Amino acid sequence: MRNSIITSLGIVFKRLTGINDISLLRKNIHKCIGKIIYHKKYTSDDVVNVMQKMGMTKGSVVCIHAAMKEFYNYQGSAQELIEKIMNVITPEGTLIMPAFPESRYQSDCNYIFDYKNDITKAGCLAETFRRMPNVERSINVQHSVCAWGKNAKWLIKDHNRCHNCWDENSPWYRMTRINCLVFTLGLPSWYIGTFDHCVEGVLYKEHPYWAQFFAPERIYRYYDNDGNVCQYRSHPGGVVERRTREKRLIKHFDDASFKKKKISNLKIKMFRSKECLDKMIELGRRGITMYYVPSPKKYKF
Repeated sequence: MRNSIITSLGIVFKRLTGINDISLLRKNIHKCIGKIIYHKKYTSDDVVNVMQKMGMTKGSVVCIHAAMKEFYNYQGSAQELIEKIMNVITPEGTLIMPAFPESRYQSDCNYIFDYKNDITKAGCLAETFRRMPNVERSINVQHSVCAWGKNAKWLIKDHNRCHNCWDENSPWYRMTRINCLVFTLGLPSWYIGTFDHCVEGVLYKEHPYWAQFFAPERIYRYYDNDGNVCQYRSHPGGVVERRTREKRLIKHFDDASFKKKKISNLKIKMFRSKECLDKMIELGRRGITMYYVPSPKKYKF
């Protein structure tokens, strides 16, 4: 796979500076600058109140992506925030968070996924959620999901039977069919959330541009409830270099489908996943995508 110019420059930068994680460096610099600018403190009640104003209520299906590194003016704990969200949506609602293991395991053929015990690398909030009572986890090495509440079992039950980790039977796609509200807390201004990958997860069957995002089927292994080693087959995603400009898609979302607000430094965004995914798939069929690498320009749609 040939690297883009940006990736090649990044490789040179790493070699010259000895810095292995440019993304982490960027986040740390952003945090240092933010601490100088923003000082207002806020609590879990403040965050939950904003989420309620954006549409979260009793019975809501809610998915959260969070970067707690950006919670530096927050007065509270990860568990407190999760519990207050649960109190609002109640067990009649559903709470969802990403729960993928370390990325290095995704290409390790010797790795056996222990979905009950392997920590998630999706951040502190997601890992705290994974450890809470009555939280279910899907069996999928690439993009496992944790869920709690009314729809949890239905959302996760077929993730190891999917053709790819974002297809129509995945939790990521299924949650959009039940009007999930996707919240991002502390993530970049244009970040949408993992459900945006359902575009390639669905359209790979329709067009060669989208087909290139997946490799031939491979075997993944996991421990079942009795400790036996089981396996499933799936087409790995992420096999081509991907670079995104999500604002290319967000500009097509209407005001009801996409909302944003800020508390102190914390950026809070809400996407109505069904409307947003339907729009993204419609655009994808026309060759309008968040990806500029690989570019869709040489393809006919």
